[in-house]
Amino acid sequence: MEGIPPLRYLRKTTLIIAVVFFSFFVHRIYVSLKSDFVEPVVETVSLLSPEQSVVCRNIVDGAPFGVDSIFEENTRLYFHSHLPIEKEGSSIDSVPFKQIWFIGLDTMLVSNCKEQENICVSSIAPNLLRAGEWSVDLVQGRKLWTSRQFKVESKGL
Repeated sequence: MEGIPPLRYLRKTTLIIAVVFFSFFVHRIYVSLKSDFVEPVVETVSLLSPEQSVVCRNIVDGAPFGVDSIFEENTRLYFHSHLPIEKEGSSIDSVPFKQIWFIGLDTMLVSNCKEQENICVSSIAPNLLRAGEWSVDLVQGRKLWTSRQFKVESKGL
């Protein structure tokens, strides 16, 4: 009779496991029935701001493709930026947006925005690109909306 463990320990352990298991199910039911949970916020393209502008290799279906901060020479680059959306009646449309491409402190290209649905896109020709530290600014008159910096490296042979 000494080989069989006392049943009183088995009953207490079983009771504790049953209480924990039952508590888990009660908690799950309470959480699933609770109606004031927070829904996740989904960002859409229309909610983007000028700070989320990018330099990329291509524009595919109106979206930037090949976003990076280091590019090779002799490739066409695009600057894709979202225009600020302000209240109706403001003077945001009175002054056109421009994108200015710089290498170091030298201005390489000033282009007017091609606006489509609050998105401004401009590109720089491959023959204008040369190795160095570049930046692109989105400006409206004298107001700077955004600036992106990137690097162009020489193609390795």
